[in-house]
Amino acid sequence: MIHMGQKELFLKEVVEKVGDHVDGQPTDEKVEQLAKHGTLFLFFEIMSLRKEIELLKQELNVLR
Repeated sequence: MIHMGQKELFLKEVVEKVGDHVDGQPTDEKVEQLAKHGTLFLFFEIMSLRKEIELLKQELNVLR
């Protein structure tokens, strides 16, 4: 997984790019989850994004 120094650098970079909250959670919690669970965490994040995309598509279709 990610070593402590790498994790801190990654956290700093993510905070600079996306802010201190991601998807309603503090960014440091998301980075901690990624460091602990790696690909499993990424899998669930992708599944969550897919659900959001589907909901947005449905909303667009309703508006048309």
